Parts: sequence; C-alpha cells; structure tokens
Amino acid sequence: MKSFRFSFKVTVALIAISLFYNTSFAQLNGFVLTPSGTTTEFMKFVPKQYTYNGINYATGYVSLSAYFNIENQLYNDPGIPVQKLQLRGGNILLYRNNNLSTSPDINPTSRNGAILFSDNVTEALDYIHGKWGIEYDDMYSNGGLNFFKPKSSLTDTRINFNLFLANNGNIGIGTGEPKAKLQVTEGDIFIENIDRGIIMKSPDGKCWRGTLSNQGQLIFTELPECIITDNKQPEINSTVSVYPNPGNDKLNISLGKFSSGKSEIKVISASGLILMTVQQPAAKTTDINIGNLETGTYIVQVTNGKEMESVKFIKQ
Repeated sequence: MKSFRFSFKVTVALIAISLFYNTSFAQLNGFVLTPSGTTTEFMKFVPKQYTYNGINYATGYVSLSAYFNIENQLYNDPGIPVQKLQLRGGNILLYRNNNLSTSPDINPTSRNGAILFSDNVTEALDYIHGKWGIEYDDMYSNGGLNFFKPKSSLTDTRINFNLFLANNGNIGIGTGEPKAKLQVTEGDIFIENIDRGIIMKSPDGKCWRGTLSNQGQLIFTELPECIITDNKQPEINSTVSVYPNPGNDKLNISLGKFSSGKSEIKVISASGLILMTVQQPAAKTTDINIGNLETGTYIVQVTNGKEMESVKFIKQ
C-alpha cells in the first residue's frame, strides 16, 4: 500500500513538472514560422539561392507589408525583399516599456532598447550585446541618440557618448551634455589635410577658411558666396611675390592681382604678431623697410577686404 502511494506521488510530481515546463517556459523553446494562408499577404518569405566559387548557398529574405485595407479587403503587397529584413512603410520601434502592461523591464543592454552591431556572435555568446550600439538614451543624459559600446567581453562596463546627438541638435563627442553645436570632451580635433581648415563667417556675412602656414600662422582666405565645393583651397601666394628673399633692409613687393586698387599690407611675425601695417594705393609694386626687424622668418599679408594672399620671407 505504501509502495503504491509513493509511486502515485512520484507520478503526480513528474506530471506537474512536465506541465510546468511545457506551459510556463514553452516560449523559450523557439519555433519556426512557415508562411501559409493569409500570412503570405502580410509577410513574404523569399528563399534565395547563390553560387559562389562553385558552392551553392541558400538563405531566406523576409518582407513585411505596410497595411491591409479593411474596406476593400486588399492587402498591400510587401514586394520582393532585397535585404534580409525589409519593411515597406513601417518602422522598428525600440522602447523601454508599455504603459498598458505591468510586465517588468528586462533588458541589460539598454532600457529603451538599442540596435546592436558586431562582426560575429560566437557559440559561446561572447558578443550577445554586440560591439557597438545605437539607442535613444534618457538615463545618462537629458535625452538624445547615443552611439555607445555595450557591456560585453570587450568592456566591463558600457561606454557612453562615443557620439551623441542631443534632442536640441547639439553634437557631443565624449559627453552627453553638449553645450555647443559640436563639443569634444577630453580630445583633439585633428585636421590633417593642409587644404582644409576652419570655416567661419564674419559679421558682414562673408565666409573665411583659415589654414595654417608652416610657421603656425592662421591664414584666412575668403570663400566666395560661402560655397564650399572646391576640392582644394585657393592657391596662396599665387600672385603676390617678394624680393630679394632673403632680404636685409628693403623688401620689394609685387602686388599681383591687388595692383588695381587699394590694399592693405601687413608684416606678421612667426608667432602671429602684427608688426607693421601699410595702407597701399593702387600700384603694381611697392617696397617696405625691414631693417629694424630681427633675423628670422616673417609673413607678408596683402588684402583688399575681399581677398587675401600671403607670402613668406626671411630677414637676414
């Protein structure tokens, strides 16, 4: 009798366990969706076959339709997909929670949801959160689009704000609270191309590109009508020339295209100090006295208010 009771209890327990796992955790087992019936109208599954280096491959592409018209009972054709997942007239929405649900938030990567990127995901799940992520963040900032590195085998903690686009349009690099249209925190801005520089607009509405000379002097050249389409900075020193160079007492200046009207000539030191300013009337050439200058390298800068050219000379 005792043996029967024990066997009965064990059987009931096993049935209960079986029912528990088959119901409560059925969603963990995964499933394969085979398009059939009306599902083909909302979703189009297209198998693709490719041959590469003599080897045949097969994969599947999925396209989702935009809508179903209830009045005329017509489906919107999802079309033939050209990517692994294609949406026609739809969106992918990542969000933190649903106000209609009391289900807990379970997302260790991003509380608002993220799009994650990685070159691979191994069987050991080394990069289940990816190596890069894009999310809408309002947890570590006042709100904006955050390009971040998720916590993975590469990093012990998530690294935020590698690039951040705030709600107000400001862009931050290394910060989630950019105080300007572009703010770089704990870093440098490196301009390697010598034909590129910093473009600023003067109070009169003109645009100027500033590039560095070999002496570290910032030299500005006007961009006509603020058009930034040229592949190369306008040639500096294309018409203005000086001689003799090196010189001792007198420096002759050929004004080139500035000879037809009034211009201004400046002598600038290698450190950027303006040592001399001369108002020049229309003339093809002129000369200035450099006898009082110390030995070294200097810059002659000629401008007519619209254009500017510079040339380097050496005082012996």
